[in-house]
Amino acid sequence: MIAKFRRILGTELGAAFLRTSFVRGIAAMGSLLLGVTLGRLYGAEGVGVFALAQSFLFGAGILTRFGMDNALMRYVGQDHRSPQALGYLVWAGKYAFTVALGVALLIGLSRGLISQWFDMPELSRVLGYLAWAVPAFTLNYLLSGYMKGMHRPASACFLESGYISLIAALLLIAHAALGLTGEVGQSGAALALATWIVLLQGIVTLYRHQRARGEWRDQSARPADTRGFMVSSRAFFVMSLAEFMQNVLAVVIAALLLDSHDLGLFKTAERSALLIGFILMIIAAIFPPRFSALYHQGEQKALVALARQSSLLGAVLCAPLLFVCLVVPELLLSLFGPDFTAAAPYLRILAIAQSVNVSTAAVGFLLNMTGHEALMRNIALSSTGLGILAFVVSIPLLGAMGAALSLALVLVLQNVVALFFVRHRLGFWVYPAWHGR
Repeated sequence: MIAKFRRILGTELGAAFLRTSFVRGIAAMGSLLLGVTLGRLYGAEGVGVFALAQSFLFGAGILTRFGMDNALMRYVGQDHRSPQALGYLVWAGKYAFTVALGVALLIGLSRGLISQWFDMPELSRVLGYLAWAVPAFTLNYLLSGYMKGMHRPASACFLESGYISLIAALLLIAHAALGLTGEVGQSGAALALATWIVLLQGIVTLYRHQRARGEWRDQSARPADTRGFMVSSRAFFVMSLAEFMQNVLAVVIAALLLDSHDLGLFKTAERSALLIGFILMIIAAIFPPRFSALYHQGEQKALVALARQSSLLGAVLCAPLLFVCLVVPELLLSLFGPDFTAAAPYLRILAIAQSVNVSTAAVGFLLNMTGHEALMRNIALSSTGLGILAFVVSIPLLGAMGAALSLALVLVLQNVVALFFVRHRLGFWVYPAWHGR
């Protein structure tokens, strides 16, 4: 398997993988660093408050981009040299930005009521800052989808939450190093400022990329099929409701059923397990546009080989991280503070689930990029719905352990079901291998 992995790295795909892995590694460290910084500065209770506030930002981003980030990746990825590609981005950006402003205003005005509902006084201040981040957060992900479609996955990685977390962590560290007193509300300010910094960087990157292509002022770059684009966006949006349920609704339910301390332990274990999950984000940045292109070109054999190679990459990369999470989870969790080692059992469970998720990651992207968005949407919604039900039932019985088991159920069940449907609809099994035979 190692020899096959080296062969992959010697290809053009491997070069893209190495570039993206480097950037994703930075993003993964950024997410971990933010968690460590929050734990050290504010303790488990502060981590719980921040996690709940961040879930509102994630939810707002999912709703306001309306699946258009994935639609951009698909439409642009089909022919990334088309002069119409930029037109799709501009058209989607105008729509999403307008909606994001309204959602940001809503969060800002209702933050006091939300804080009272969860009985977390500090939550209001964090949400007040994060409301300002919603428009930038939405545009960052649209730019990311465009860059993925342009076969620039490394640039896309610099626009997403991991890199934003890195900058936010550095801002909080600088604030503490200056000896300035702070409370958990400052974490919201840092994340909001980081989001706008990343957007500015993304706009500069986009300008340079389009100017190099000679298309920055090309009026022919208007979208030719906005109707089809929105149909695709709606399908992706409905599918993203599963992500909304996982990253927003599940956290809200956990926050209602757990105190902020236990919520902080659960979210810390989840954040640590995302060290494995970030491999999935590498795969997501590289492979889906290639799946789309090969499928529409009728290159079935190449599509099968690429899908299995993505599974091979995921399996090889997650193995050492899984080992650490299973054997010495306390060592990793102690970085957040001495109180966080109590989350070790949760981390073991979530690490196993994330490893399964990464090793079978291609199946979801294959269905999405080959015209089976509705099927994948139904799989995701059904699996996540069962997971949400498990949250409601298991947390009162098992506490934070119930939350970890429920999240693991969602991660594993969705891809296992999708695996069988890829075999049924596309005619092949996805498993770690170099070839497509």
